[in-house]
Amino acid sequence: MRRFLLGGFGLALGVMARPAFAQDYPSTAPAVRLGVPIADTEAAPAVFEQPPLFAPAPTAGPVVGLPVIGAPMGGTSSTPILLPAPRIVGSGPNVTEVRTPTAAPPMAPPMANSMAPNLGAATSPLPTIAPDDCLDGIGVPAAVVPVIPTGPIARNPRWWASGEYLLWWTRSAQLPTLATTSPPASNGILGQPGTVPVLGGSFGQTLQSGIRLRGGWWCTDSQCSGIDTGFFYLASGSSNFMANTNQFPVLARPFFNVNDPVGPFSELVGTPGLAAGTLAAHMDHTLWGAEANYRRYIAGTNSARLDGLIGFRYLNFTENLSITESFMRSPDSPMTIGTPAISGLVNDQFRAANNFYGANLGLTGEMRRGRWFANARTSIAFGTMHETATIGGGQALFFAPGVAGQYAGGLLALPGSNIGTFSQNRFAVLPEIGLNLGYYITPHLRVFAGYNFLYLSNVLRASGTIDTAIDAARIPNFPLPGSPAPLTTVTHPAPQFNTTDFWAQGISFGLQWSW
Repeated sequence: MRRFLLGGFGLALGVMARPAFAQDYPSTAPAVRLGVPIADTEAAPAVFEQPPLFAPAPTAGPVVGLPVIGAPMGGTSSTPILLPAPRIVGSGPNVTEVRTPTAAPPMAPPMANSMAPNLGAATSPLPTIAPDDCLDGIGVPAAVVPVIPTGPIARNPRWWASGEYLLWWTRSAQLPTLATTSPPASNGILGQPGTVPVLGGSFGQTLQSGIRLRGGWWCTDSQCSGIDTGFFYLASGSSNFMANTNQFPVLARPFFNVNDPVGPFSELVGTPGLAAGTLAAHMDHTLWGAEANYRRYIAGTNSARLDGLIGFRYLNFTENLSITESFMRSPDSPMTIGTPAISGLVNDQFRAANNFYGANLGLTGEMRRGRWFANARTSIAFGTMHETATIGGGQALFFAPGVAGQYAGGLLALPGSNIGTFSQNRFAVLPEIGLNLGYYITPHLRVFAGYNFLYLSNVLRASGTIDTAIDAARIPNFPLPGSPAPLTTVTHPAPQFNTTDFWAQGISFGLQWSW
């Protein structure tokens, strides 16, 4: 029995070995290219090494699968199962790829803060944002911070700078009544019949030109955190006043006398029959400031974003006021009235300096549509206002040809009273808001125009340092009835710190460059 089985196994192996080995493929790897397959007409002609073991296949086509001799396992069908086509000797499949051109996927428009419109086709996919750069580990979709399509490796700008021309209006100063005119009998004394102010109330040039510079740096290409800085300066706004006795025959400087006789009083600059004179006033002020902030992304979409600001802000407002009178005695005037000087100059000077130091909080946002964009910026700073008042004055009198004298103290600024430098600190608030509308000229250059409003509380102005209550006995060369009069126990004039609110607002025109 064993011999019979072994003999049958050997016979079957001899019959099947050659057809089985004939199905091996050549060892040479086929040349294949991915894409749409196209038959190679230059391929070598097919050569069949051996016909199949069974009859030609029916018209139904080849059966995909492993070749099996006989009926399928477990089946009863008598339909013969075909083997795959014989191998081709001397060649393998030869396929050539043809790629169909397809358009690159559309690029998402840059967000407002990328500061450039989509001016060309993108040549690289949008970058992803590192999770540790925005929102403390919460990743931001790449569409929020798209790149500028300017090259094969496009990136968002890391630096930006802008310059603006400012045309702003500032709040005018409110002066006490510093000059009056009246009928000769009233001597320009306030409250007397016919006395009217000549200099007082709203005063000062309110339209000023200036510049503002801004710049910043993003820590990463994703523009989620960075440094934001700014500086602005308004040129000196200058205002002048002048009046003389040709315009006003009686020209006086009123004050309230705290010495005897107590009450409204005046110093005559000029009056008919006694003297001719001129009164001039000059005022100027400057405003400038700077800030440095840490800037952080808060929220955004493809065309808009909102950032937060936190940092430090400084602002300086300085104002100067000078009042100068000049007089010349009439040739026939009695020398017993007033000072015996023939002519003279009397000057008072007041200077107020404000330095604000505060912590700054704010928001800045931008929206973009095509090449157009609009942005807004608002902030508020809380801090200390350091106020300094500097007061000075003097007289230069000419008594006779070649005889002159100089004296410390004018009329409103007197020695041992308010001449000197004085300072104080007060809490202040500095809010600001700005709106801009602009247009991209290139992906890196844009122009814009806007409006700004800046407010500052507790500001000391030059007029706020003036004390119009005066001890007339302290005025040099100012004799009183019954002179010499004793000084009062309460010193007047005294340095004043009458603060007020201040604002500046106006339009601006600027350029911004990013790189």
